[in-house]
Amino acid sequence: MKSVHIYLLGFLLMMPGVLQAQLFERPIILEGVKMISPRGEVLEDLMITIRRGRIAGISQSGDAPMMSKKIAADGLFVTSGLVDHASVLTLPVGGEGAADHWSWDAFDRYDKEAILSVLATGVTRVHLVPVRSGGISGRSCWVSLEPAGENASSSGQFGVLMEEEAALCIDLASGSPVARMRSYGAILDQFSAAKDRRDALESYDEDLEEYLEELKKWIEEKAEEGDKESSDEGAEKDEKKDEKKDGEEEEENKSPEKPVRPGVDEPSDILLKVVAHQLPVLITARKSADLINACELIQKFELDAIIHGADEAALVMDHLKDLENVSFILDNPANALSASGPGVIDGQPRRSADLISVMEENDLDWVIGSGGSGAGLWRMTRKMAGSEAALSSAQTTNLRGEKTRRDWVSPGMRHLVLWSGNPASDAAARPEKILINGLVVWQRPAGTREGRF
Repeated sequence: MKSVHIYLLGFLLMMPGVLQAQLFERPIILEGVKMISPRGEVLEDLMITIRRGRIAGISQSGDAPMMSKKIAADGLFVTSGLVDHASVLTLPVGGEGAADHWSWDAFDRYDKEAILSVLATGVTRVHLVPVRSGGISGRSCWVSLEPAGENASSSGQFGVLMEEEAALCIDLASGSPVARMRSYGAILDQFSAAKDRRDALESYDEDLEEYLEELKKWIEEKAEEGDKESSDEGAEKDEKKDEKKDGEEEEENKSPEKPVRPGVDEPSDILLKVVAHQLPVLITARKSADLINACELIQKFELDAIIHGADEAALVMDHLKDLENVSFILDNPANALSASGPGVIDGQPRRSADLISVMEENDLDWVIGSGGSGAGLWRMTRKMAGSEAALSSAQTTNLRGEKTRRDWVSPGMRHLVLWSGNPASDAAARPEKILINGLVVWQRPAGTREGRF
């Protein structure tokens, strides 16, 4: 039996590629860490084992695997990486937008300074929201702020696409009141045109099916005519042909006309995905009038929607409560995700003193976004929501709101933050290390205050 084991080991050693890598890949060990449970309890002296970039086990006792690599973490609190649900990290703000614009195309993977400054605050995943000067802005996406490229450790690139299309983004908050109304009218026209296009495509499918039936019948008739070889029949046919006018004969022999398919229109086709509930819309609306417009748009086209901003939600709560399957992304400051410039912002929205409580009292789902680059997200979430709700909101990539399942530290997770203190209760707690896929992608330099909120 021993010789068999030696033979198998030798065979595995000779195999190139993934199997060898998995056989000799060293597990990563975090020893002596503390963790907050979903019930709010503090669990201490834990050992977390990471294999192939993901958490493989969490225990309060046990020996570290052989040849494991230990990362200094004794006494640090561990959470999953924080999530920014509304970020413009490295994105241009302002200008014209369109449904076929995509935030991933505009993301600057080489802006190392900006990305590291966000990682230093514990944010490891961002929902990139394209922001233009009113109207349809483009499509958002989810990005993991990890090193990227062929040689990730030295490429200088950051950012891996996690979800290609998260939502179609619409801005009802930018510009003067007149400009916002014009944007709203243009959006209504675009969605109406998309529905007309859908009807035209459906008509084309029906017309095509009818055309194929007529074509089959026409071919069969022509084949029957070709089988008639009788000379008398042929003579009679010639006489009839002579009696017919040229136009009539041409019309009789003409094949059915094939219907023309509507041309390619990518922006309109993206709107059709929205109307068909294949892609949600994220509508930035802050003032009461804009929130009412958002409600009308959602109801008119039966959209699967997320409202971003909602600063004056308390003033129009009757309209918001009539909506079905809608959730909210709240941010601070209120105008952070609005295109800036002279005359663009028409005064600050009348934000509720406690917007989170307003949402909770009316049983509305919510999450929190930074409304900017993402630096300071944790401080802002603590200020808006309080420690427990903030920790919950900042640990999920689900845009659908506060009542969804949270990504508490658990097996399979690959985004981790090691904190100097309990982030749910210690205002001075700050990230010490950020791990993604088992690699330390950022750590606070010794003797500095970097990463402190």
